[in-house]
Amino acid sequence: MNNLFILSIIIGLCIGLSNGFHMIGESKVVLSNQLEHNKLLKVHCRSRDDDLGEHILKIGQDYEFTFGDNIWQTTRFSCQMDQGPNFKHHQDFVAYETSWSKALEASCKWIAKEDGIYFSQDGIPPTKKYQWDGPH
Repeated sequence: MNNLFILSIIIGLCIGLSNGFHMIGESKVVLSNQLEHNKLLKVHCRSRDDDLGEHILKIGQDYEFTFGDNIWQTTRFSCQMDQGPNFKHHQDFVAYETSWSKALEASCKWIAKEDGIYFSQDGIPPTKKYQWDGPH
């Protein structure tokens, strides 16, 4: 009887700690279309565990997703942006990596503009990170 009670407590602690570590704060990634000339922006983000699918953004629209970092602090999301209407120009990049932030919560914003892709974290003014690649 004692062994069953101790085993139940250990299992409960393991489940609670696992869920607790996964949900310590939530991080957020925002992708924003600030292109010109009525261009669409196609975004596709994925991690090792999740494929978030393709999303088409009109000018001025944002796509955002939130998540909890995994217990091993190895969460990483990669994204691809393609600018329309023919989606000839594109860029692949790492949109989020746990090691970028010492805080429990992080907010990363990626902004598509005509001259490239800009990055801002936690409200800091955006800086240009990437040029658009040429036609596929």
